[in-house]
Amino acid sequence: MGVKLTPEETDEFLRDGHTLIFTTIRKSGEPFATPMWYAYIDGCIYIRTLGRSAKVAHVRRDPRVCCTVETGDAWVDLKAVIANCDAEILTDDETLEMVGKELDRKYASFRPPGTNMPKATKKHYSGGSVVVKCTPRPGEIRSWYNRKIRMKT
Repeated sequence: MGVKLTPEETDEFLRDGHTLIFTTIRKSGEPFATPMWYAYIDGCIYIRTLGRSAKVAHVRRDPRVCCTVETGDAWVDLKAVIANCDAEILTDDETLEMVGKELDRKYASFRPPGTNMPKATKKHYSGGSVVVKCTPRPGEIRSWYNRKIRMKT
């Protein structure tokens, strides 16, 4: 038995995962990795971010991105999905609303109350959001779950 997740397990893991590592390519060619909250909808990964962010500038220049979701503290519990994707920046109201609703549903209990946010932080995040849609390339999703390894007893 291999350690790879089935397509159904991969979808479930991505749908229920908590934090995505979103990796773009800088102008210099170096990777730029950022932890993000995300939504997994109909086989695509969506993030919402500020339109003026560095990661958006990177995607505008080079739409190749890598998305990683992992979990597990002990080696035996390590489970991960890594997907090489093509990214596109979306600004239409319908997509912003759809992704916003899913992010609100998924992360409602993790957000601090807005009243506790410092003014400078509120101002920083008020600058206009975009959605980045990441479409996994066929055959470019890698996954594993170490619990699938039959350990010697």
